[in-house]
Amino acid sequence: MSDVQRLKEQLHQVSAEAKQAAGGLAGFKLRFTQHSAQVESLIAGTATGVDRDISEILDAAGKAVEQAAEALEIASAGCKNYADQI
Repeated sequence: MSDVQRLKEQLHQVSAEAKQAAGGLAGFKLRFTQHSAQVESLIAGTATGVDRDISEILDAAGKAVEQAAEALEIASAGCKNYADQI
């Protein structure tokens, strides 16, 4: 097997795994958002700074998960496109 063929196979493997991971993160994000919303509704209206802090932490974590899933989708598409061109 040539180096080019091995490279193509590796790129397709990375693409598939990145796509699978992105799907897993998307499912996690949905569950995380639901749980975060429940937490935020339970602490809504409280006046402590800690409550606001946890709300901000949960929001930031949710955004980071979403960005990671998007980055994996982009990596998956990029690897696949490159592998198909070589």
